[in-house]
Amino acid sequence: MPQDPRRAKEYVATLDLSGTLRGILSQDAAAEPGEVFDKAKEQAQVVGSGMFAFAVGVTPEVREAISDSALLAQLVANKATSAESDPIKWFNEYSGCLQKLGWTLQEAGWSDYSKTGTAVEVNEQITTVLTAVLGPGAAALTIITATVSALKAMKPDSPWITIFSRESQKAKLARFQVGLVEKEEGSDVFVNLLCCLVHAQSDITQVLFFRWRQAEASFRANNAKVSINREALKELGPAIRTKTRAYQVDYVSTVFDI
Repeated sequence: MPQDPRRAKEYVATLDLSGTLRGILSQDAAAEPGEVFDKAKEQAQVVGSGMFAFAVGVTPEVREAISDSALLAQLVANKATSAESDPIKWFNEYSGCLQKLGWTLQEAGWSDYSKTGTAVEVNEQITTVLTAVLGPGAAALTIITATVSALKAMKPDSPWITIFSRESQKAKLARFQVGLVEKEEGSDVFVNLLCCLVHAQSDITQVLFFRWRQAEASFRANNAKVSINREALKELGPAIRTKTRAYQVDYVSTVFDI
């Protein structure tokens, strides 16, 4: 978090999110049964165009604060720029908001994976990229793979997929985030955040199933190592929840066990 937490609270207080609300009343994610955050479980949640997985040991308070922070960053980025016309700027606005909330990001920069691998689906390419970043056999990789697989197995009209598809797919472009809240250690929480961008020659449908190489599409990704002060995150949490409360149903799925 910032050295002076008051600055983060002031930043949140001054944000104007008017005009960003998008209703999906017929696909109300809050109306579908789901689990509550549980420290003893590996769980996941869709937050707009992001998929966030939580490892065992991460407290419910931190899980909720991470989810709310990611939602706020999405709303800020949505209002600041068009993801369809300038996805890189959108990602910059997204990460910029998170940094103002106290997320310390060490980004690796964008890498182009378009000419590597075979004609696999996007969900498989995510695993390939994360394997390169985290290392084969990493426990974190297992949790992320299980999260993506769980989403892929859901029905196309499920609220989780409805939210994710609506926010991540824009005609011939798809942009989304995959986050793993891996552990709490000392005073810090650690997150692996992977931002992905797909440009295609034709419209993209069901991005997780999209065979990007076969469609002559490009696949780029940017990995960031994130650390956040746990107590400051929890302290800022209520202010963020108040700011985003009206958007929870439209952008956030219920929690599901991995």
